[in-house]
Amino acid sequence: MTSFARAALGWRRTDAELAELLADSALDPESLAGTRSAAERARSVTFRASDLELDVEVRSTEGGAVILGQLAPPVRAAVEVQRDDGSQAAAGGSDELGRFRVEVSPGGRVRLRVLREPPAGPVETSWFEV
Repeated sequence: MTSFARAALGWRRTDAELAELLADSALDPESLAGTRSAAERARSVTFRASDLELDVEVRSTEGGAVILGQLAPPVRAAVEVQRDDGSQAAAGGSDELGRFRVEVSPGGRVRLRVLREPPAGPVETSWFEV
């Protein structure tokens, strides 16, 4: 329980805009219908900030999870994956089409931090499970 409290306190930074959760396939009963197991399907999550949308897909792999993402509008940016204990799980960058791919170890809660060129400020997502 302490880790959840610590994560909640560290959730917002004054320098980053929080991207609102728009959709999560793990919360949609229709997306669960017709699937054999949760391990066979990818989880889709969509976030939106004032000037940026993040479409994210989380896929389980043998050694962890792969996070595939798309930034809209497309922009080159650094993308960090942060764990709720404050550690950085992975880092990467998006290409000119706004696509990115990062691999993380399995389990736990993470958030994405997107660092764009100024004057655009950083954007952080809410926490989600990998």
